[in-house]
Amino acid sequence: MKKVPQSIIFRSIGFDAGHHRNICYDPADTYRSTLSRASIKETNMDPEFEHAMVLVRHYWRVYRKRIIAAIVVLVAIWASGSMLYKVEADSRGVVLRLGRFLANTPPGLHFKMPWPIDMVYTVPVEKVQSLEFGYRTAVAGRRTEFAPTTTEHETMARMLTADLNLAHVEWVVQYRIQKPQDYLFKIGGEQWSDPARDAQDLIRDVSEAVMRQIIGDASVDSVITIGREKIAAEAKMEIQRMLDGFEAGIGIVAVKLQSATPPDPVKDAFDAVNRAKQGKERVVNEAKGERNRLIPATRGQRDRMIAEAEGYALREQKQAEGRANAFLARLAEYEKAPEVTKTRLYLEAMEAILMQVDDKIVIDESIKGLLPLLNLGGGETASSTAGSRRTGGGR
Repeated sequence: MKKVPQSIIFRSIGFDAGHHRNICYDPADTYRSTLSRASIKETNMDPEFEHAMVLVRHYWRVYRKRIIAAIVVLVAIWASGSMLYKVEADSRGVVLRLGRFLANTPPGLHFKMPWPIDMVYTVPVEKVQSLEFGYRTAVAGRRTEFAPTTTEHETMARMLTADLNLAHVEWVVQYRIQKPQDYLFKIGGEQWSDPARDAQDLIRDVSEAVMRQIIGDASVDSVITIGREKIAAEAKMEIQRMLDGFEAGIGIVAVKLQSATPPDPVKDAFDAVNRAKQGKERVVNEAKGERNRLIPATRGQRDRMIAEAEGYALREQKQAEGRANAFLARLAEYEKAPEVTKTRLYLEAMEAILMQVDDKIVIDESIKGLLPLLNLGGGETASSTAGSRRTGGGR
């Protein structure tokens, strides 16, 4: 084998012996590197790349143990970090082990096998989410601002009723995730699709289909005026039924009709009809209130009069029974002693009569020649007349 000078070797690997006195080189390794350099030159390789490769091989030989130790430490840190995960208070964790569903984890800190053995998806199961149909809220808050109406919104909100009229219906669907595993893996057709976007697309399609079906079976008056709550309740039940059929893992919280109005060309006429109906309902309610106020008072007066009449009848009946019993008692006494009873009745009658007379004059029946005088002028005239008669008689 041909001997290669050491100076040539140092120059070939790019080191100056004066600056690297403390580095020990293996002559055999250096020779192999030089031969490798010679082979690289034969292949016309870039000198800079050649120089870099020599440096890499050199540092690998010198710091190989340290590099391996650093790589091991970094892998250990990364693995320990991937084994700890946190689930928020309004969410649930779905753990997959080797791609198969393992468990649902509650909120808090949890451990798992490092990736790619275990994978965790967090799903906000307590959060109530909303989807708007026919309009879009730009800024929500105390003063809600709505985005300008687009052609897509108009097309979605325009619906045909059972009586072949058009109605502009805007509604909102509020939903919440009930089964995280179904929500993640049973919605969507692509392997790496977004579950939230797939769920929203599904709810939009189902909600629009259900709402058009229900509105199509109702009259325009029912949609705009009195049937809105019933329509919302039916839509909620039907949407939930269809989502359960798809195993979407989503629960419908509420369906609210935000606005149900007629088309703009006939809106004024519909508003006039609604005002008339409201006026009619107001008058009817006032009449019902007046009736509810008068009927109890009249019933009370009726009951009072009936009670008074019943009391009067009972009183008169008792009095009549008392008089009849008294008469029967007197009749029995009269039959026992007619003269005594007759005298007692006469005295009782005269007592009652005389008690009502103010001036009483008792005349002995043995007095003869007494002229009875009817006093028509009062007491004073009678006295004067009696005095003149006594005077004349004296003469």
